[in-house]
Amino acid sequence: MNKTERKKAEAKELEINILPLLKELVKKLWLIVLVGLIVGGAVFAGAKVLIKPSYRSGFTAYVNNKQSKQTTDYLTSSDVTAAKQLVLTYQSILKSNSILTAAAESIGVDMSYESLAKRVSTEIKDETEIIAVYVVDTDPQFAYDYAQAIEKTAPVYMSQIVEGSSMKIIDIPEYSDKRYKPSYLRYGIIGFLIGALIVVVFLIIRYFMDDTVKGEGEVEDKFDLPILGVIPDVTKASNKSSDYYYYEQNNKTEPVNISEGEQKNEEE
Repeated sequence: MNKTERKKAEAKELEINILPLLKELVKKLWLIVLVGLIVGGAVFAGAKVLIKPSYRSGFTAYVNNKQSKQTTDYLTSSDVTAAKQLVLTYQSILKSNSILTAAAESIGVDMSYESLAKRVSTEIKDETEIIAVYVVDTDPQFAYDYAQAIEKTAPVYMSQIVEGSSMKIIDIPEYSDKRYKPSYLRYGIIGFLIGALIVVVFLIIRYFMDDTVKGEGEVEDKFDLPILGVIPDVTKASNKSSDYYYYEQNNKTEPVNISEGEQKNEEE
């Protein structure tokens, strides 16, 4: 057998092995879906009970490499490049201890810097000079108030820290009681997939561990032996199948050939 024939034989063997497995999985599709729905529903309900929803408020600002009082008739390409490089510096400074702590003190909040930093995130919009600052918290009112405090505090500190630059607010913070995260539906979908995967893995393991012969075709495939004959399962045969029926005589049930019975009646 050459290399090409060997590959074809291996591919055929693989196909023979996979097809019964796929049929088994399709037969148990109802079980896969059922367990997936149960696990997904449990994860969904658990997430709603255990995970508190968070809310977000924030603002956007434009970073310029010129002071706010300084006027100009036009911007050069070097000005734009300098502003883009400057926005990276602003992004780091906005989450500094001095700005976050000063903003928290302005609204009467006594919280550690680590706790404040976990609630604040920054984002540069599409590699431009625009930066967004967000506050995420389980209390929507705190998220709104603290975002407002940073929006008022940051421009003053920035002009003092980074000389010759300015930060102009584009969009001010807005109060929102719409849940920002988590997505409970997402948890439910993940739970469904996990439950379905567990059942699929279990069925695959059970299939490959089952070494019983399920038909004459498997004997030929596994042992390379010819089939000389097949013993039928008479327990599955219908009472009126083939040419036989059953009748009672002397409290005994005996099979009688239909054709023989008909021939006897004709002779009589």
